[in-house]
Amino acid sequence: MSITAGILFVLLSIPLAISAAVGLPGTWLIIGLAALVDLVELAWRDDGEPMFGIWAFVIAILIAVVAEIVEFLAGAAGAKAGGATRRGTLGAVAGGFIGGIAGTFLIPIPLIGTLVGAALGAAGGALLGEISRGDVSLRETLRPATGAAAGRVAGTILKLAFAVAILVQLSISAFV
Repeated sequence: MSITAGILFVLLSIPLAISAAVGLPGTWLIIGLAALVDLVELAWRDDGEPMFGIWAFVIAILIAVVAEIVEFLAGAAGAKAGGATRRGTLGAVAGGFIGGIAGTFLIPIPLIGTLVGAALGAAGGALLGEISRGDVSLRETLRPATGAAAGRVAGTILKLAFAVAILVQLSISAFV
């Protein structure tokens, strides 16, 4: 049963990892699936040994927390790299979050809607944050807005990489 459960875990985790790219909590879903597999395995096996073990979960959770922080702050980092002030940076964070949610529903194309919405939201938030200062022209806000959009896209791609890292780490743990 353990090999079958491990293979099933890997096969089900692949789309969960990909779901991180569309704004879903793929990292956490993979960890939840691993916990479910562990519970089912413990119920079926007589030796009382978990498939993954506590350290596999600790490592996966730490990776997931870092992924969340990176994704959340990526738009702000891009805006800051583009020369944004504190207002522009905060606008990029809020706009990226709101835009990602809105894009998922307004552009119902998996992955594309969320990415476009988050990037446009981060750019729009940075732009509004910079414009709200009053002493800046629209032209001067384009660099921070572009940086925010690029940062948000990079953050999403990095989160996908973190989800794949969790998938690989837990898959290795399942078979060792």
